[in-house]
Amino acid sequence: SDLINSINRDQLISLDIETSELNPITADIVGISISLNPNCGYYIPILFPEKSGVSGYDINLVYVLNSLKIILEDSSYKKCGQNIKYDSLVLKRHGINLRGVYFDSMLAEHMLHPEKNSYKLDNLSLEYLGYEMQPIESLIGSGKEQKSMAEVPLKDIQFYAAEDSDIALQISNILISKIKENELDDPYYSIEVPLIPVLVDMEETGVFVDKEILDELSVEIDQKIESTKRSIYEITDQEFNINSPQQLAVILFDVLELKQVKKRSTSIEVLEELKSYHPLPELILAYRHLSKLNSTYIKALPTHINSRTGRVHTSFNQTIASTGRLSSTKPNFQNIPI
Repeated sequence: SDLINSINRDQLISLDIETSELNPITADIVGISISLNPNCGYYIPILFPEKSGVSGYDINLVYVLNSLKIILEDSSYKKCGQNIKYDSLVLKRHGINLRGVYFDSMLAEHMLHPEKNSYKLDNLSLEYLGYEMQPIESLIGSGKEQKSMAEVPLKDIQFYAAEDSDIALQISNILISKIKENELDDPYYSIEVPLIPVLVDMEETGVFVDKEILDELSVEIDQKIESTKRSIYEITDQEFNINSPQQLAVILFDVLELKQVKKRSTSIEVLEELKSYHPLPELILAYRHLSKLNSTYIKALPTHINSRTGRVHTSFNQTIASTGRLSSTKPNFQNIPI
């Protein structure tokens, strides 16, 4: 209540949501962090291991979200964050439409430095504030031993979470000036920022994938792959690992004595050139095409179907391609062959 009463429309509100996992479509809210002024922040815990032992603590997610709903959905309150699309998507799944998104530090840094390959808040903090943030690994570990944020004791997570929203606020204030100095405010505020809620809608809606058709296709493609393999072995009079460039090179250049285009390369370009001289390169190209279809799309797409929605929810990224175009990951929906 004190937090809500202290928020006014003149200030920038930095928001960060701690979740049980990285996938925003399936993640549970562990806690919500809000920062209004530099060097301080609030953490509202929802899930933590010792919760059942805390007498009188009955703050649940529904109560918290209902309390914050008016501010979060009021566009006259300006919000900022680091990769705020993620937080927006998590909130949308829980019935909150985040409005008034004014600034995203990750998005701004990408516009200022599109050549970078990382826009992590830890790196931005070191670069702009000379401040080393607490690494997430100190809380949840790494590798096979990694645990969920929901398993981190409250005394450990509260500083980490408040630091996230505080540093995002401080970085945002610095980058707001830099966007203006570099005359990027027009594309930033008229293209990139308004795109965030659009992408949130697209990602939450997802794409319907017909698993039955893909299962049928998988059987059909498996048969075609086997048939192509048999044809390859018949032509070469021997069995070998078709997926091995070294073994294929031996067949092409030592056994069949075809000309070496780029040393002993078996790339697509080389096979395209060699298919005029022998039927094997064309069969290898067909085999690779079918294998790629099978492994990358036909067998892989069903594994991304969300059990709750029955749809595939890709992630559209504004900060991966340096040209400014969107990219799509987990899975990539932008290069599916007809």
